[in-house]
Amino acid sequence: MEWVYTLFGLFGGALILFGFYRTSVGKWTGKSLWYELDNLFGAILITIYQLHHRAFISVVLNVIWAIVAIRGISSYAERRLKKLRVRR
Repeated sequence: MEWVYTLFGLFGGALILFGFYRTSVGKWTGKSLWYELDNLFGAILITIYQLHHRAFISVVLNVIWAIVAIRGISSYAERRLKKLRVRR
C-alpha cells in the first residue's frame, strides 16, 4: 500500500512542476484555469502523501498552496462571468 502514497506524492509534484513549466515557457499564464487546477490537485496529492508520512509542517504549506489555487480558480470564474455579462 505504501506505493500508492508514493505515487500520489510523485504525481502531485509532477502536476505542480508541469504547471510551473508551462507558465514559465509562456504556454499558460499565471491566471490560467489549467495552471490553477494543476496547483490545486498537485497540492492535494502531495498533502495526502505528507499526511501519510506525518510531515505536518509540509502539510501546512500545501494546504495554503491549495487555498491560493482555489482563490485563483474563483478569480478565473469571476473574470469569465464578467466577460459573459459584458457580451449581453
